[in-house]
Amino acid sequence: MTKKIIFKLKTPPKINDIHDLARETRLSEKLISYIAYRSNFLYRTYYVPKKSGGKRLIAQPARELKAIQSWILRNILELRPSSNQSMGLERDQSILTNALPHIGNGYLLNIDLENFFPSIKSKRVFHLFKKMGFNNNISTIFTRICTFNDGLPQGAPSSPKIANLICSKLDARIQGYVGKRGINYTRYADDLTFSAPSYEKINKLEIFIKKLISDEDLFINSNKTTFSGPRKQKKVTGLVLTNDSVGIGRGKYKAIRARIYYYFLGIEKDIASINGYLSFIYSVDQKRYSMLQHYISSLFERFPVIPSANFGQFTNIHFLPQSALG
Repeated sequence: MTKKIIFKLKTPPKINDIHDLARETRLSEKLISYIAYRSNFLYRTYYVPKKSGGKRLIAQPARELKAIQSWILRNILELRPSSNQSMGLERDQSILTNALPHIGNGYLLNIDLENFFPSIKSKRVFHLFKKMGFNNNISTIFTRICTFNDGLPQGAPSSPKIANLICSKLDARIQGYVGKRGINYTRYADDLTFSAPSYEKINKLEIFIKKLISDEDLFINSNKTTFSGPRKQKKVTGLVLTNDSVGIGRGKYKAIRARIYYYFLGIEKDIASINGYLSFIYSVDQKRYSMLQHYISSLFERFPVIPSANFGQFTNIHFLPQSALG
C-alpha cells in the first residue's frame, strides 16, 4: 500500500481559557463567545441533489465562523496525522491515491457510509479535542464552533479533517483485521474500499466490517455497497481499475473526446466545462491526457478555423499542445 509522506509535527498553541484563544486568534473574547454560543445560527443552509437520488444538506458557515474554523484547522487539527488508510480530503491525497493500492486485485468491495458528516456527533468531537490535551472548557468551545445541530456540518473547512481523525480508530480496527489476511483497505471520506486477489479472502468480509462500523456509531448505505469480480468493471471513487493501471476508463475518454470534436464542429459551446474536465484528467490519468493532447493537435490540422469560438480564446486553454500554436 502506498505510504503517506510524514510531516514533522508542530506543537499546537497552549490554550487554557478564552483569553488564550483570543490572543492566539487575534479576535476579541466577546466575538469568540458570540460565535461559539450562537454557532447554530451562523450558517446558510441549502440542499443539493445527490447523484444517487435524494438531497444533501449543505451548511455554509458565516465569514467570521468560517475564519475561526479555518484557524482551528491550520493550527490544531492539521498538526495531527490521519491514519495511513485515510486517502481523502487532505493535502497530497486524491481519488487517485485512494485507487492506486487496489491495482491488480481481482476482487473489490466498496462500502459507503450514510450521512457521514452529520453522523459524527458533537460528543465525539469533544472527546477528540480532549485527547489533544485541551481542557473541558476549551474543548467545549471548539466543539461548538466546529459542529452544527449536533453533527459535523458539510460545508465547514474543519469537518473533513475532524472526520478523518475521529475515523482513525475505525481505520485501525479494520486494518488490524484485513492486513493479516492479505486484503487491501483504503477510505476516501465515506467511501471504504477493500480489494483482494481471491474471492475467498473477501467473501466473508462484509459481515465483520458492518459490525465494526456499527460499533463506531456510523451507518452503511446498503444501496451503494457493491462487489466486483474479475469479469466486472472495477471502480474506486469513480476511477476504473485494470490489472496494471487506473484511470478514467474507456467510456469517459470517448465522451470527452466527442465533446472536443463537437467543439471544433461548432456544436459544443461550453469550453470552460471541457477545460475543467481535461484538468481533472491531467490529475488522474496522464496516459489518456496525452492521447487527448495529440487528438487536439490533429483537429487543429483538420479545422484551421474554429467556428464556435475565437481562435485566441481556444489557444489559451491549458490543455492545448504547444505544437498547435506554431
